[in-house]
Amino acid sequence: MGKFVTPQQYFYLPNTVKHYMDTEKKKYDKRLNKLEDELEKLKRGVNNVSEAESCQWGNEDLEDNPDEEPLDMSCFLAVDNASNIVAKGTILMDTNEEEFLRVMLEICLHREALLPVPLEEGFIMEVGDAIGQILSWPRHLVIQCSDLEKMLEKPKTKPVKDLKSNKQIKQLRGTNEENEKELEQKIVQVEKVTGKEEISEKEKKRKREPKVENEKENVQVNEGKGGMTRAQRRPRLRVENNAVLTMTALVVDAQVLKVDSIKLQCVDDLFGYESFTYLNWDDFEAIFTLDELTGSVITAYMMFLYEQIKNGPKLDHGICFVSPSAISPSERKSKRKHIADASRVVADRLSTRKDNDIIILPYNPGRHWVLAVLDVKTYTCYYLDSIMNSTINPVLRQIIDAAMSLYAMQSVNWVKAKCPYQTGGTECGYYVLKFMKEVVEEGIAILANDNVGEGKVVYTDEDIDGIREGCSSYGATFVFK
Repeated sequence: MGKFVTPQQYFYLPNTVKHYMDTEKKKYDKRLNKLEDELEKLKRGVNNVSEAESCQWGNEDLEDNPDEEPLDMSCFLAVDNASNIVAKGTILMDTNEEEFLRVMLEICLHREALLPVPLEEGFIMEVGDAIGQILSWPRHLVIQCSDLEKMLEKPKTKPVKDLKSNKQIKQLRGTNEENEKELEQKIVQVEKVTGKEEISEKEKKRKREPKVENEKENVQVNEGKGGMTRAQRRPRLRVENNAVLTMTALVVDAQVLKVDSIKLQCVDDLFGYESFTYLNWDDFEAIFTLDELTGSVITAYMMFLYEQIKNGPKLDHGICFVSPSAISPSERKSKRKHIADASRVVADRLSTRKDNDIIILPYNPGRHWVLAVLDVKTYTCYYLDSIMNSTINPVLRQIIDAAMSLYAMQSVNWVKAKCPYQTGGTECGYYVLKFMKEVVEEGIAILANDNVGEGKVVYTDEDIDGIREGCSSYGATFVFK
């Protein structure tokens, strides 16, 4: 408005809180007196009518105008098809013309399920990362809770006498069987989200029948999990005869099964910054079954080795680590972007390494673990791969060469180190952990002298079980923290 014009002159703003409260009180008193006068007039009009008519009119008014119940806008969210429920949320806006609904995701069932419409601004692609977010969801994959409860009710079928032919009976049976299967799938999904139990008569009869001991054990282990994973289908190997693995398995089955995951916090800057990771029940089960190891398990074992160097009896040979998840490729990133980002991560680690001249870099190009050990003093990078006659991974080589050129403008001499080789298809992760353990204990000399594994062609079961003991027991220590 110009100079010397204050907000109090243009807008109505009270000078004090008390003045504001008094003004509002006067407004409410005026409205209340007006309502009381109108109510008094209605009472006078009612008194002029007979008592019977007055009572009848009052009852009819209450019956014709019941209290409106609030609409239940809670819903289940599915992916791909309506039976694959992955989360629960609330519908915020429903217009019949739109193909998508605006929903708020509240409860997550499958954390790793991909969103139908990702949030590109926050780089949110998975359901587990979208809790509390407002999302666009396809209309046909949004199932209101009230509608699903009606669907889960027992369907009413016509008696056989009313049907005209046997053909109709067969069609009805086939339709009911398909509906029962689909409803059973939805019931299982709903139970996981809401915690409610919907048990059919067939399931009750099946629970009353005697079960084999092995089936009881499988039910106890798999209780609370959504379906069987690859690790759950594999048997646990060499666990019962190992006291450490047995005790760890008891703790994991009793405690980790109740939660989504446990957080592992490193005591120091393992990767040059504050680091932590998460382990869930499937990660532990992969260790017990000798299945493929995830990046979280590799990171957890690196934390274990780092704490032994800093706080334990092991000597510090000037070793530092690089996070495997920071340099390994991701399915959502393009190849060129991955190499550039990974090279920058390695270059940053070189600049923050302090007096550490040996850098350990576990790498997963795709369902296989390899290890690179970089000696900064001699500009030599040792490559360890548990697959016999394999060549140096070209992407990893490009990442480290680019990082060294950024850091020191120096080329790298690559050496394929001699090491034990795996005989199966899932041991690569355990071999990489064993390689790291020997380098931490012996230093770079073990690579320069081709003495990894002390001349063994294959690691023994005792060697692998030692890695499993250290990894699982270290992760189990964080269960009660």
